[in-house]
Amino acid sequence: MLSKPIEKLLIQLTDGLAHTAGQKLTPSGRLAAALQLIRRLLLLLREQVMSEPFKSKQEEIHFFKMVKPIFLAAKIFELERYNLEQSKPAGSWGKLLSYYERELEIIQRFFLHYAYLYQYFRAGAVEMDELYFLRGAEVPSVLVSEFEEHDIGFSTCGDHLFARFKAYEDLQDHIIEQIHLGSSADKGTQHSAYVSKKLTWTGESINLVELGYGLYDSGQLNHGKAGINDIFTWLAEHLNVSIGIPARRFVEIKRRKRLSRTRFLDNMRDSINKKIDDDERYEPEKLKSKRERQS
Repeated sequence: MLSKPIEKLLIQLTDGLAHTAGQKLTPSGRLAAALQLIRRLLLLLREQVMSEPFKSKQEEIHFFKMVKPIFLAAKIFELERYNLEQSKPAGSWGKLLSYYERELEIIQRFFLHYAYLYQYFRAGAVEMDELYFLRGAEVPSVLVSEFEEHDIGFSTCGDHLFARFKAYEDLQDHIIEQIHLGSSADKGTQHSAYVSKKLTWTGESINLVELGYGLYDSGQLNHGKAGINDIFTWLAEHLNVSIGIPARRFVEIKRRKRLSRTRFLDNMRDSINKKIDDDERYEPEKLKSKRERQS
């Protein structure tokens, strides 16, 4: 469990970076503001660690594995994003796309270079934590020598590398997002004149009952003040489907015993998680194929 001062610093980091991102700053101005914030918080974080010793090995490991890398990763990400933006080539979308793809390949090579430790990071493994995240532990230099820090009182041999893994994953997500945005923009301005088509619910009507009650019970509409009949009337009218009496249909859901009572919502959740996993997986051939289809 984190101490309140450290929790406060984490909140300041999150809120401070969000505030910086919301300001109308030049790229160099945004970088300067972000780095100033992160460096100040890192100094405060170090003071906290040096003044209040850890109560156990587990607490120390948690800090250098899970907490300090958040601050370091933010610093690395801001620097890398700035360099990425400043090095963008001028010209066509195809040229910019090739640039982004090369940057993704560089990130992948870094992950492959540290394949064992990256898998350790991704899997949330703990077997080697006492070597990687306790100060003064001796680890074979071939593993992490490139990222050793001189501040032995505030560093372990693994905290910087884990921070770089996190920062590069965030940078990878940022690049993929830019590719998606650029691909959409490259299609032209046809969306500006787009007229929405009428949609019809073609799934089972009981699935819409799950969705309707989910919207109602979680208070998603009209600040939670929309009634259940209002919600189902709106769904029926706009999706051109007959739902029936909501209360009676809900009984069908309650009668489910062997399978999940919310199997439709469960399937939606699984589908979204799969899409997220697929989007985060960098596949050069897939991007190449997509670019060829667009051409």
